[in-house]
Amino acid sequence: MASQNSAHPFGYSTPSDTRRRWWWSRPIATLPAPDDRKATSKELAAYFSPLWGGLLTAIAMFLIFLFTDEADPHAKFFIQSIAISPSTATYHVDFLVRNPSSRYSIYYDDRDASVRFGDVNVAVFKIIRERSYRDHTAFSLAFDAGEVINGTDVELHIKLRGMHERYIDYDEAGHFDITCHIRSKENIEKINCHSGFTHMRMLLFASSVTVSNANANTNISTADWRVGLVAKSPVTRCKISLHTSKSRLLRGDHEVVSGSAPWLDGFGQFCTSYNTYEPVTSVDFKGVEMPGVVGDLVRGYKVEIAVAVKADGEHVFLIVLCGDLPVKLTADPKGNVIGSLLGNMKRCEYVVGDNLNIHV
Repeated sequence: MASQNSAHPFGYSTPSDTRRRWWWSRPIATLPAPDDRKATSKELAAYFSPLWGGLLTAIAMFLIFLFTDEADPHAKFFIQSIAISPSTATYHVDFLVRNPSSRYSIYYDDRDASVRFGDVNVAVFKIIRERSYRDHTAFSLAFDAGEVINGTDVELHIKLRGMHERYIDYDEAGHFDITCHIRSKENIEKINCHSGFTHMRMLLFASSVTVSNANANTNISTADWRVGLVAKSPVTRCKISLHTSKSRLLRGDHEVVSGSAPWLDGFGQFCTSYNTYEPVTSVDFKGVEMPGVVGDLVRGYKVEIAVAVKADGEHVFLIVLCGDLPVKLTADPKGNVIGSLLGNMKRCEYVVGDNLNIHV
């Protein structure tokens, strides 16, 4: 009897020779050939189930990331102690912060922070980050309270730079607004602090004020003022420029002088680092009438500027307000008065406008 050959003549493998597939390569369901019969609804549902499952998973992940992006930072600020030095009119406040969610960051840097105590913008202050834990951060704030040293029932308002890292859209830069209502310095546990994150694509500061050509020997003297501005934008990595159009200097609600050409204009000139503190643009005010105050702090001056901004391919107009600029005046033996900005850079507020009307 002739021996039998187990191999098929056409090379098709027998069922016993079929190799076992891994689970990821096996089809969940197969549809019958069009010539055989029409697929049933159950077969179609089983065949397309991976597609629908993947689509629903993608939608669910998108909604989760969107919910995470829109979630509140959940940062909580608590005052631990308040120390007052009447001789130097200095407040020392210790804070404990419950850290925000992992998508938010708080920067305890006094160079781009702002402090308001009551109705006064604090001129000189210092923020020190003392220690950090997994869930909490401790920092201290020391500032010159000025005439509010013995004030009660007053609000302490702090702005700290922050960052919001997002999954879906671009990261958001801005600041954390902290407001603490101090009714009593003895009952610290009753001091309520509220905070929130405000998105701002650009931060503006009055970085310098220079007063010159004034005379201390007259009751009313005229002086030349120069105010330097710094514009910073973490979102555009500081590729930002300003072009000054109109400006005016005010004291209170009274306009002192207006309309002078910029001394230094940064339009088209990009700053090279986020940490730069050189003026991006400056404005000059000639012949400013000033009272004969020497060796003292002059308050109440503010600057309104209409600027064109070019950043990240966009062009917009801003109305900028730098309020309550504290200026320290001194005189040399010949009676020439000079002045400069006291303390830290001063944060400026701004609104986006569609024209160059400087009155806001």
